Amino acid sequence: MIEVKNLFKSYGDLSVLKDISFSVEKGEVLCIIGPSGSGKSTLLRCLNRLEEIQSGDIEIFGTNLTKVKNINKFREKIGMVFQLFNLFPNYNVEKNIILAPVQLGILNKHQAAEKVGELLQKVGLEEKRNVYPDTLSGGQKQRIAIARALAMNPSIMLFDEPTSALDPEMVGEVLKVMRSLAESGMTMVVVTHEMNFAREVANRVIFMADGYIVEENKPDKIFTNPDNERTQAFLSSVLKPLDS
Repeated sequence: MIEVKNLFKSYGDLSVLKDISFSVEKGEVLCIIGPSGSGKSTLLRCLNRLEEIQSGDIEIFGTNLTKVKNINKFREKIGMVFQLFNLFPNYNVEKNIILAPVQLGILNKHQAAEKVGELLQKVGLEEKRNVYPDTLSGGQKQRIAIARALAMNPSIMLFDEPTSALDPEMVGEVLKVMRSLAESGMTMVVVTHEMNFAREVANRVIFMADGYIVEENKPDKIFTNPDNERTQAFLSSVLKPLDS
């Protein structure tokens, strides 16, 4: 589904991504972890060309993304959920979800109305159909953002630290929806600080630092016996138990 080869990205003299290569198979969940500033979110944004790259190749569905002229059409099959929910405050939940697929002719209004009910059930918010975003908690907003991305019927879902802006008690409800998506066979690339999610749900985990892929392996290997000292140091710091 995704093939990244020798990807480089910089902002002026600042190199952010350095010779990145990896692939994602259909139905696979890839989690990307690492310290802040390691290039994780930039990498994710390159996967739907929200960021332009300096060199390298990104192939999605066998198509080189750098050569796609109508990128908006291509993005219809790549759903993305951001750290901040980016809901339209002047539209209710239903319209937030169906706006794009109706405007783009993917669904007619009757199909869209049915789709909203299905998606709200999937994210556990059937009763919020007619309310406005300012009445929702952070976790509810993020679940609506997931439903909105799913309304386009994407083949791939990208998640950019979807729980980082949430209060701790809201995190679980969003991860539950993401876990359900993974179990349904959705191809997912997830940038996350949620180590338990990465360990339990991912098929593979990439650890990034300083713009490089430092280590890539199955979750059990990464979390119990990483090969690289940089990976070991990072996991020791984030998984260290609190002093009693």
